[in-house]
Amino acid sequence: MAFELPASRGPVRDLAVEAGHTLGFALQSIGALVVATLRLRLSLAETLNQIVFIGRVSTGPSLLLMIPVGVFIAVSVGELAGRIGAGGYSGAVVAFVIVGQAAALVCALMMAGVAGSAICTDLGSRKIREEIDAMEVMGLNVIERLVAPRIAAAIVVSVVLCSLITVTGVGACYLYHIYVQHLPAGAFMSTFSQYGRMSDFVMALVKATMFALLATVVACFKGLHARGGPSGVADAVNEAVVIAFALVFIFNTILSQVYTVIVPAVGAY
Repeated sequence: MAFELPASRGPVRDLAVEAGHTLGFALQSIGALVVATLRLRLSLAETLNQIVFIGRVSTGPSLLLMIPVGVFIAVSVGELAGRIGAGGYSGAVVAFVIVGQAAALVCALMMAGVAGSAICTDLGSRKIREEIDAMEVMGLNVIERLVAPRIAAAIVVSVVLCSLITVTGVGACYLYHIYVQHLPAGAFMSTFSQYGRMSDFVMALVKATMFALLATVVACFKGLHARGGPSGVADAVNEAVVIAFALVFIFNTILSQVYTVIVPAVGAY
């Protein structure tokens, strides 16, 4: 398999060709991951190394980003709720915003911007050093050896990371609610438990898994198709991050709409 794109024939045609190649690469990568897992050919050592690597580069920035996001949500909700005399319902809004939306999005941004860029850089460097061509000459399946372990690792890390981000965001809002707004903890916990549902958290994990899959596939595709030396790798990283961000927001809108149709809001009949 040669990881090369056709020669440029115009921006519109190039966009269509690259979109088609990306879709085909995604299907092939997912298929390789499933087959390698079922046939016990998935490299556990490489997968564990990638889990440690992705977790190390993503966990710290994700938690540091979620703390100000949680405080910002708490400040905005507290100010608005105080104006309308509904300060006790801040827990309900936190349950909806952080558990349902913010946690998965922050996880996606970190997976695309931090882990995705690192994966794209790694594979792009291997590509320009002709390591990928050498593996193909030796008859090794590049997708099964390099792409599948990275997808599996990204999915595992995204699930754990989304859980940590959710706890961090809710905790930041809870502390602000008690120690800054001086509101009773019982009101926060009561509304949070009333309006926060396990299905919201499960949907957040599903979103995080989907976003990690998208970001990793795009990063691997761009990295394996990098060309033009070190500057080409840098261009591939920039393109991978931008495309991953765009896909994340598109799929987030689709998944959110589907979820609202399948699972009605609390209090809806």
